[in-house]
Amino acid sequence: MACAGEINGEVVDLRTIVKEDCELNILTFNDEAGKLAYRHTASHILAQAVKRLYPNAKLAIGPAIEAGFYYDFDSESFDRAALDSIEKEMKKITKEGAAIEQFTLPRNEAIQLMKDKDEPYKVELIEDLPEDEIISFYQQGDFVDLCAGPHLMSTKGVKAITLISSSGAYWRGSEKNKMLARIYGTAFTKNADLE
Repeated sequence: MACAGEINGEVVDLRTIVKEDCELNILTFNDEAGKLAYRHTASHILAQAVKRLYPNAKLAIGPAIEAGFYYDFDSESFDRAALDSIEKEMKKITKEGAAIEQFTLPRNEAIQLMKDKDEPYKVELIEDLPEDEIISFYQQGDFVDLCAGPHLMSTKGVKAITLISSSGAYWRGSEKNKMLARIYGTAFTKNADLE
């Protein structure tokens, strides 16, 4: 399954329009960058599931990592029962198969969007970017997240997903900042690989 593209050595979405001659590679889950795009999509599915079940949770960051992905939330901590409920909601989201769409906004509009959504951590991240930066977002259904990407074309592409554990993590890795709730998970293209 194609997960992302690579144009002249830069990893991009499959939705990227090729406008000129280039060196093009299609990345699958077998490619490290393809695997990261796949699992980063899973982290957005996790965030969407948490927001559905815990609407007052605030989004922090949610990268793909070597063994899977995580997402940090300003929320109550999550026990195993909560993780099981969230995982069930994630599987529902993948079945819904919402298209994942990318859009950009100028910095001031991006800040306003995240203020309107009451996402203070996203506002802080945007405010740290250069003044002239065009800010990238990804939307799947009613869920919008600040993100540079790349991502799969739809939530349906994530086939085998599980949540592993939860822990605490300081915002931006500093003990001077608030302790957030971190959820770890992993995702594969087949349940057999997940097992």
